[in-house]
Formats: sequence, structure tokens, C-alpha cells
Amino acid sequence: MYHGSTLILLPDVCELPAKLQRKRKAPMPAFEPAHAPAPPQPQPAPISSKGFKQKKSTYRISVAPSGRARCRRCRAVIVKGETRLEISAFVKPGRYTLLLRCTAPVCIDAPLSAAILSVYKSANRVPVDAALEGSAEVQRVVRAINFPLLNA
Repeated sequence: MYHGSTLILLPDVCELPAKLQRKRKAPMPAFEPAHAPAPPQPQPAPISSKGFKQKKSTYRISVAPSGRARCRRCRAVIVKGETRLEISAFVKPGRYTLLLRCTAPVCIDAPLSAAILSVYKSANRVPVDAALEGSAEVQRVVRAINFPLLNA
């Protein structure tokens, strides 16, 4: 005894009536300009989506005034009196945020060194806190900025 539904046979090709078929668009003709396009113009300074010009971050070698800060790379606490690298990052006109890095050789990496050198052109031109002026620690940090690949 056969239980279940009946078998329905469908045709191999199913065509809709002419009214229900989609209209096919004619191919667009290839357009060739008579002359070559003008070369692109150089872009001005980057402008943010808010409509103001971006500014580069500034950097400074300083002494930690307290022991509350942490390094942005290794997350280690920067002890009071220890040498640190301050990064004043531009947010919008009149607004900056202060980021800190310890001066451990691993934390002064190639991207940070490249960013510092793009602003100051030489690590000797990075501003230094008056308390650290001329110290061996500052010279070590300057060397680490100039030669980041030797740090790792």
C-alpha cells in the first residue's frame, strides 16, 4: 500500500509569460575620452571629518612627578622620579591628550621613533625637562630614539 503525497513532474525549462519577464538593459557603449585626463593635484594637509586640520603630536623627555602613571606599551608603573617620554596627542583644536611611555629599550620601538623623528628631524631636538638637562639618562633615551632597532 502506498502512503504519502503524489509525485509531481515539472518541465525541464520554465518560462514566464512575456509580461512577467525582466527587461534586459542594453549594454553601455564603451566611451573613450579624446584626450588623457589631467594628473592628480597634490593634496593639502589632512583635514579631519570635523573640518579642521590635523596637527602632529609633540614629544618631551621628562621626570615622573608621581608614581601613578603607566606605560602605554608595557603597562608597567612609571615610578616617581623616573625618566619618561610624554606624548601630547592632538585631538581637536584646543584639546590634547597626554600619553606616557617609560624609557625601557623595548618601549621605544621603531614606530614611536619614526613619529618622533618626523616631528623633530633629530632626537637631539626633542624638548627635555630642566631637571634632566645634560644627564646620561637623556643621552641614552636620545640614542634609543635614533637607533630603535638596536633596542630590541
